[in-house]
Amino acid sequence: MFRNKRTILLILILASVLFAEVANADYIFGTPMNLGPGINSAAIDAAPSVSADGLSLFLASMRPGGLGGFDLWVATRATTDDDWGVPVNLGPTVNTSSVDTTPSISSNGLSLYFESTRSGADIWVATRPTRDDDWSAPVKLGPPVNTSSGEGFQSISADGLELYFWSDRPGGYSGDEIWVTKRETIDDTWSEPVNLGPPVNSPSLEASPNISSDGLMLLFQSNRPGGYGGVDIWVTRRRTTEDAWGTPVNLGPGVNTSDNDLTPYISSDGSTLYFSSWRSGGFGGNDLWQVSIEPIVDLNGDGIVDAQDMCMIVDNWGTDDSLCDIGPMPWGDGIVDVQDLIVLAEHLFEGLGEDVIERRISVGSDDAEEALNAGYTNWNYSSDLEIVDDHIDNGGRQLIGLTFRDIDIARGAMISNAYIEFVCDEVKNGTEDAYFLIWGHFTPNSEGFVAPYVISNRPKTAATVPWEPDPWNAGGQKIQTANIAPIIQELIDQEGWVAGNAVEIIIGADPSKPAFTGVRCAESYEGSAAAAPLLHIEVSVP
Repeated sequence: MFRNKRTILLILILASVLFAEVANADYIFGTPMNLGPGINSAAIDAAPSVSADGLSLFLASMRPGGLGGFDLWVATRATTDDDWGVPVNLGPTVNTSSVDTTPSISSNGLSLYFESTRSGADIWVATRPTRDDDWSAPVKLGPPVNTSSGEGFQSISADGLELYFWSDRPGGYSGDEIWVTKRETIDDTWSEPVNLGPPVNSPSLEASPNISSDGLMLLFQSNRPGGYGGVDIWVTRRRTTEDAWGTPVNLGPGVNTSDNDLTPYISSDGSTLYFSSWRSGGFGGNDLWQVSIEPIVDLNGDGIVDAQDMCMIVDNWGTDDSLCDIGPMPWGDGIVDVQDLIVLAEHLFEGLGEDVIERRISVGSDDAEEALNAGYTNWNYSSDLEIVDDHIDNGGRQLIGLTFRDIDIARGAMISNAYIEFVCDEVKNGTEDAYFLIWGHFTPNSEGFVAPYVISNRPKTAATVPWEPDPWNAGGQKIQTANIAPIIQELIDQEGWVAGNAVEIIIGADPSKPAFTGVRCAESYEGSAAAAPLLHIEVSVP
């Protein structure tokens, strides 16, 4: 590993002097996630725009508390790891009783472009001296950007020199198209807008353009053929900021749905796509969603990011190989260089595979109940397992013992995750609070349970895991314990452990918690061999 790190440093130094032309890289989208009830409301929430530092989220919303049908709002957070705060209305300086919508915040956070119908559908801009100051009264951009036709859905480039927008002005191809206006410096006036033309614009509707911070990717919404719903999100890319835009590509069913998916906005670092959607699973008619954009860093597809992937980057150094061009944005910058090595180094040794081992209780003598109250019977071959209280048969508290056989894991293997899955047998007291503690029988090979089925005197693992189970409210419901990987790890690391041995897990009441009356009644082997407790273990492998 140390040699690999040294290699990275040497290559990084050499990389800084190399140059080549551009191309496109490979990337994938994660699973879309709703921004939640803190951001979304029962009303329509749309048109996200996130500041370059990722700490301010501007949006348009019809929620109560505004001045018009659509108002501009902003939510903030202290760090990018924090949740968003509750959106705050930008107030009467910016908003009016008209429709104020589709915000686009500049990269320096000092200019806020938006569409307003206060005097026709036009593009306006509000400014402020610093990010701590209030917004000034908005100013209409005026001609040549605004016309007697409609203009809006704008996106300001990171350098502030290009403004992409929708317009239904004459001179286009369909009447609802994307245009761009440019200026030499941020102090200059905007030039005569130019229609992006085909293949970006089509006889269908194109709107809501969003230009990436590197200027190489343009996302927009369109109802053109080839989509998955009424309106989908599409992307077009170009080799350099001086080149023409390529043929648009639909973002696919991982992002788009059969509903309308709208108003895309890509974060300044290219890692997150924000958008609005009418899909199910939200809190209102139209909600804000986000999805991660991830570079494909396992270049040779062997399941791990390692020195072999690094060598592929070195072998393609200075070329426009799209497979190896993974930085600084997930879609690359058109040259295999130091930026790609930096991204690869951030993911180095990720992707360790997982071997999954699952073992179910296989004989009636491998699950048992020990009554902790004198005078009551310990049980084996029982039709169910009351965790960890049986007032009827055992007078109250008891321990549950479970033996799982043929654990084919070598001593010293790394356990990344483990849990026991139970199947609910009876609901009795299953919705009341319960506080359990899980530990292991510290022996290299459990022999199961024989009369008198005493569990409490067995040597314990040092590792214990508290478990506060969710309510059990339906027969047949499957419930998993907390992660018991530390217990399994201790059992297979002990002297005498051999692959194929058996492990024993014990569950009792957690003595550090308050008294409780909740019970979790699970199927046992005798009750249902097919639904007997199941041990799931994930083993990390190179």
